[in-house]
Amino acid sequence: MAKKIQITVAKSAGFCPGVKNAIDKVLELAKHSNKAIYTLGPLIHNKQVIETLKEKNIRSVGSVKEIKDKDAILVIRAHGIPPEEEARIRSLHADVVDATCPLVKHVQENIRTYAKKGYATIIVGDKDHAEVLGLMGYTEGRGYVVSGPEEVKALPRLEKANIVAQTTQEGDVFLAAAGEARRIAGELAVSNTICNPTRMRQKETMEFSKGADLVIVVGGKNSANTARLFQICQPLARRAVHIEREDELKKELFQGASKIFITAGASTPTWMIEKVLEKARELAEHKENPLLENLVFAWKLVVTGSLYTATAAVALTYVCMKLEGVPVSKKLLLMAGLFAFSLHMANRAAEKGAAAPDKARALLFVKYRVASRFTALLCGAAAIFLSAALGWQVFLATAFFWFAGMLYPFKLPLGLERFGNFPASKDIVTALGWAFMCAYAPGLWHEGGMSSATQLAVVFAFLLVFTRSVLFGVSHAHGDLIVGKENFYKAAGQRFTYLTLFAIFIVLAGILITLKGAGWQPELAAALLTGLFYYLGIMLFFYFGKPPEHILAETLIDTQFIILALLAYAV
Repeated sequence: MAKKIQITVAKSAGFCPGVKNAIDKVLELAKHSNKAIYTLGPLIHNKQVIETLKEKNIRSVGSVKEIKDKDAILVIRAHGIPPEEEARIRSLHADVVDATCPLVKHVQENIRTYAKKGYATIIVGDKDHAEVLGLMGYTEGRGYVVSGPEEVKALPRLEKANIVAQTTQEGDVFLAAAGEARRIAGELAVSNTICNPTRMRQKETMEFSKGADLVIVVGGKNSANTARLFQICQPLARRAVHIEREDELKKELFQGASKIFITAGASTPTWMIEKVLEKARELAEHKENPLLENLVFAWKLVVTGSLYTATAAVALTYVCMKLEGVPVSKKLLLMAGLFAFSLHMANRAAEKGAAAPDKARALLFVKYRVASRFTALLCGAAAIFLSAALGWQVFLATAFFWFAGMLYPFKLPLGLERFGNFPASKDIVTALGWAFMCAYAPGLWHEGGMSSATQLAVVFAFLLVFTRSVLFGVSHAHGDLIVGKENFYKAAGQRFTYLTLFAIFIVLAGILITLKGAGWQPELAAALLTGLFYYLGIMLFFYFGKPPEHILAETLIDTQFIILALLAYAV
């Protein structure tokens, strides 16, 4: 009997806070400025993410001399630079933005403080790494870089010394180096500057590598912290491999492997880890039921192809019609589905930047975008055509909201700013579009205006869709997708986001309780109130646990509308 295959993914895998901070900064710059944006060296050590940023016109240069634009923005990358170099580029460029990791900043300040007191600095790290080169600039010329305890022995006698670590250094190596430094220093200050995310990542890697048949380390080949994870797991696991992309995995790696562990460096996004996990399952023949595997694959096509989103829009439109007391119109239901499908497909194509560093993949992405946008335009035209049969008011409103939705991801001509230049814009615009199509259009078609019931349905739909969109933002942020503050979660932070979502739940529940008490379709109000607790469950699940990978997350979130429609149909 074949052994059951167990694949474990490190909980600590994904972007570290310093990487997220750097990416957020450059994305905000790209949204709010028309200037060319350059980073002094790669912003982070991950080719795929750097290629994604290139698509947003954020480019890496080796020196200031390579920048030809007179009014460009220059970004100091996450690893930091020496202070004298920073002073020099600030004198040349008026617009310099510092995206140095706050934890690296802490090490820089530590070295500066001790250097001013006359201490020599011993840095345990990689002498050619960008972070270490930056740290050396703060030593006032009294700095030494060592890779470990053996190199400490070769240092001269130091009267006063401060020993620090590159933030991604291995803990045991630093402690051993500090032990040797005590022998050659009259007075030694030990500053363990290894960052906490690195400690957690290394600890988890050591724990799960022991006894593993195969460890897969995902991350850039030029990433020091990823290379250290590989070094840690190599002697502990039966087999270990360091890859950058899922297509580097080969079938023979998995022969005889029943216990597999996947970890990743601090600059590896979660979406890349998910791709590696999917490929590992395929190559390890992690298939207990082929029929189930085929169904899962088909479902992924339904979700990624925006068909489930369209179904959710149809379901919400049906709920709003029932809430308004409007006759159920098949034309309106179809129009809502086409409208949502069109905009979701177009916006998803615009976001497909999870990049393609090789030409073959780049060509594939271009073909995907062309096909997606053509399909989106076709379905959008069909939605507008259907709206014309429902009256000129519905037609004009549908055309307006559809064009606004299609233009959202792009910068407009004549110097106009992009719609997305204000915080939470994506969630608000999405909620407005759905509230129109699912709630306002039925009322406009049936009564020609905004009755009390239609107003109520519009508010109900807006708040529900806003919640949906915010939860998508939570999922995207946890998946390390390249998103900015157009998402409410990114703009407001975790605490305020969940307080807002809970407040929306209270408002929606209050509306339905009031309707039930007032005798306005009490059975429908009671049914919808019951359905709201599904969303409350999703919110609590996202808050107390890590949101699942994006396909499952999208399914769970949009299922809310299907549940509400079924409950509305039942009464």
